[in-house]
Amino acid sequence: MRIFLFLLLCFFSNDILASNIQNNKECITEHVTIDFNFSGAGNSTCEVISSDHIKITVVPETKESINPSPWYAFRKSKNTKKILVELSYGEYEHRYFPKIKKTNGNWEKINERDILIKNDGKNVLINLYPSKESQYISSQELITEDWYEDWYVTLKENNFLRSKIVGYSVQNRPIKAFFSNQNINNPYIFILGRQHPPEVSSVFAIKGFVNELIGNINLSEEFLSKYNIFFVPLMNPDGVENGFWRYNYNKKDLNRDWDNFFQPETNSVKNFLDNLKNRNQPILYIDFHSTYKNIFYISDAQLTNSYPNFLLNWLEKSRLELSKIGYNFSIKESYTKSNKVSKNYFHNKYNIPSMTYEVSDTEERSKITKSSKILARNLITILLDSENKIIDMEERKGFEPSRRLPAYTLSKRAPSTTRPPLH
Repeated sequence: MRIFLFLLLCFFSNDILASNIQNNKECITEHVTIDFNFSGAGNSTCEVISSDHIKITVVPETKESINPSPWYAFRKSKNTKKILVELSYGEYEHRYFPKIKKTNGNWEKINERDILIKNDGKNVLINLYPSKESQYISSQELITEDWYEDWYVTLKENNFLRSKIVGYSVQNRPIKAFFSNQNINNPYIFILGRQHPPEVSSVFAIKGFVNELIGNINLSEEFLSKYNIFFVPLMNPDGVENGFWRYNYNKKDLNRDWDNFFQPETNSVKNFLDNLKNRNQPILYIDFHSTYKNIFYISDAQLTNSYPNFLLNWLEKSRLELSKIGYNFSIKESYTKSNKVSKNYFHNKYNIPSMTYEVSDTEERSKITKSSKILARNLITILLDSENKIIDMEERKGFEPSRRLPAYTLSKRAPSTTRPPLH
């Protein structure tokens, strides 16, 4: 009887274990193991179809999503046989072309001949070849907290910057901000990044942009003596850690919370900025995102102070230089009175030029970095040149020099009206 009960227990235990493995976060066959037990993996589950065929169901953190970004990431064990991995999106569609992390740490696109997209993007088949070590396959590069911490180390080495934890996320992860304030009375430039977790291409843009603002050998020292910057590289650490498509851990879109500030992430940043001891108005806001194409959504043409069309002129002045490296983009005037989007909030509250910088999902990463450095360098040059002109003019007139941007007029070249959906 005892032997029978023992065998029965073993049978059910193995059955339960197999069920958990095959239907949840790990699938094991004689040839390969697929799992999601790492930072940024997301909410996917897997199913064993055969010993060399694993089906992964890609699911969002919630079905209540707009403009969904079907994020997937999984780890494949070492294997001696070619494996077929199937991505199943259900009611959603494939967006991100799969990338694989190489042994040198770089991410590369999987060869197109090994990808088959079926059913209008509802299913994707990926051939994965034998490897002597485990490999990560993901919709975009896995840029999680460890990556940011490495960047933060270099930022903290910059003599112009200070760092501060301005608050905590829903899961109690720190919201880290960096700012320069050589002179507390200098005007501020506000910069935010990664409100939406899967928008990885924007990470390369904000890093290149910020590094140029603070690290240009010829320009940064003068620039940071006259202008302060405040930036948060990672607004949504919970969403990134959990591999979410769009939301924070409360299943809320942070870039739709800039009205009531119900979420701790947005509320933390707002409170910090509200408490800045600065008698000068901020002058510029930039929010980094990603979508299908390179596009700048700008809000400044309606301004009646000294700022109209500053963004348009800055971008158009940069267009020729950017085109030389093959970085093409469109510009769209975008503004509503609603404060729910951060761009509109900063525009309305401070009456300043505000911009959402959308970086193409598929843009070459090195090109993103180069273009962002060009944009940052041109911004520095325009601001310094403008200020010097203002000061020279006002000193000649006997006025007290002031910190403000000059008035701008529309450029001769009209911005493109072609754009993907706002992301």
